[in-house]
Amino acid sequence: CRSRSRGRGRGGGGAGAGAAAEPRVPAAASQVKTAKKVRKELFAHDLGYTNESNPFGDQLLTDKFEWKKKNEYLAAAGLYKKSSREQEIERVESKIREIHQVKKRRDEREVERRLLEQQRLEHDKEMHDEEFGEWLTKEERFHLENAKVRSFIRIEQGRERPVDLVAKGLAIAEGEEFNEMTILDKQPHQLFAQMGLQEAEDMQLEIENFVKHDTLHKAFWKAMLYVCQDAIDAKQRERAGAPRAGAPLGGLGAGVAEGVVSEIHDLLSAKTKPELEDMLIEIKQSLQKGAEGMDTQFFEAVASKVPLYMARAEIEEWHGRAQRRADAWAEAHGRGPGAAEGEGGEGE
Repeated sequence: CRSRSRGRGRGGGGAGAGAAAEPRVPAAASQVKTAKKVRKELFAHDLGYTNESNPFGDQLLTDKFEWKKKNEYLAAAGLYKKSSREQEIERVESKIREIHQVKKRRDEREVERRLLEQQRLEHDKEMHDEEFGEWLTKEERFHLENAKVRSFIRIEQGRERPVDLVAKGLAIAEGEEFNEMTILDKQPHQLFAQMGLQEAEDMQLEIENFVKHDTLHKAFWKAMLYVCQDAIDAKQRERAGAPRAGAPLGGLGAGVAEGVVSEIHDLLSAKTKPELEDMLIEIKQSLQKGAEGMDTQFFEAVASKVPLYMARAEIEEWHGRAQRRADAWAEAHGRGPGAAEGEGGEGE
């Protein structure tokens, strides 16, 4: 019993001695340390900054700044009051909110700056495009006027080319007047029949010039170009020699009889441009369906030639308008109807 009592006494005495030997951390120091840790965590979590990694190279960034001299003066005057842990944390959070607001305003200004810069670039581009468009229009008008002037000079000097007479007829159709209001005595697309291959190819280049620069009448000149190319193809086939039996005839495909060519011509030449457009749609739909008993070869040949006759219809429409204006001018000047016809367009 004595030894147990002695042991308990020693144990109790040892505990008391140990408690007296252990250094006790003041409560305020523990709070400051905790606030410092919280401050580091806030900087790292909300801003991504640490003492080791921040854009300022500051190794004491997360440490609290203390104005020691000021605190000493306040303490001497009895006005110094140490901040609590909660106040320290609230102060840090408030500063971080301010930083976020500053960054937000900076980001907003950057977005606004980029938008303004984008608007400026778009405005400059629009201005440039507009100026370029005006320049291009003037350039096209300049080339077109030069081409028309050259054509009219050649006509006045009696050395006109076929394309000159076509351009004159187009100008008359648009209301221009000349000392001599005579126009072609045939449809413009019929000019190619009397030309040789080289002459047709030369006219093709002249037509391409009008296609490029006469944007107002691009559809007309494209139609002329299509008919011209068809004539060139036919002349090249003719130069190559008579077609062998079963060889393509008139560009319609193998096995199409010569009599069918005339039949197709009669069928298509009697129709207007809208009628030809509707006809082409119907033929394509029928060919896709593969109707029973349908002469596929014939209708494929017809479909291949419809674009040519649509081009001819476009040309004939403009020539008809020129003819009516020329006849009206002739009647107003005491000349009989048809007096405006007469230029055959043989060229030089």
